[in-house]
Amino acid sequence: MRILAVNDDGIFAAGIRALAVRLARDHDVTVVAPDSEKRAASHAITLYRPLRVTRVSPPGLENVRCYMVDGLPVDCTKVGIGHVMEGEVDLVVSGINHGSNLGSDIIYSGTVAAAFDAVIMGYHAMAVSNGSYHPRHLEDTAEVAARVINSGLPLEDEGVLYNLNVPDLPLSEIRGIRAARQGSLVYEDALDVRYDPRGHEYIWMAGRLLEDLPEEDTDASLMRRGYASIVPIRYDMTARDKLKTLACKIDQIKLH
Repeated sequence: MRILAVNDDGIFAAGIRALAVRLARDHDVTVVAPDSEKRAASHAITLYRPLRVTRVSPPGLENVRCYMVDGLPVDCTKVGIGHVMEGEVDLVVSGINHGSNLGSDIIYSGTVAAAFDAVIMGYHAMAVSNGSYHPRHLEDTAEVAARVINSGLPLEDEGVLYNLNVPDLPLSEIRGIRAARQGSLVYEDALDVRYDPRGHEYIWMAGRLLEDLPEEDTDASLMRRGYASIVPIRYDMTARDKLKTLACKIDQIKLH
């Protein structure tokens, strides 16, 4: 299978190296990734300057075709599919992200967005994340991802992104893989306001997790209990249960 591997942690990140090395044992893998870390880029793309694409050979990936893009994660998906691989792609895999992408995190995630863009373009895709920002078991996460991919699951449905999150554990300690629904994570935004030596204000963006709702079938709950979770996600965000009510209310709004 022809696989495009992308990420948001950058071309030299350990996560994409572990993923590409493992998948290359069974598939034809091409890596297209940003030149530096682009976390929380969400679905941003580069429109007002040219992108530069460079063939590189990162340590550990000497036997895999790798390209570095001076842009964002979604740029890499578009360049990878449309230019590097010229549309000859069976599956796009984004990751392995250093840190989970659970619940509302997926709105901000460059990892998830890079995979989502492939789905929007009509390709099959999966996002893969490890549960730790400082992972110790990336090869085990890559093995879980490889087994999911080799099962054929990501190729079964059109218009669906499979979001895989794996605990940062040895394979022998992961309790299994479970289907899940997207959970609800509640954060408190924290703005760290500081001043430079010239007295100019600057702000560090931060946040603190307040709670995640305890439903047992959510991605976050399963991860806490040592399971890998897979959430099927569509990009159509229409609140269909509200359409009839909305239509009735709109009928009462007169323009003339």
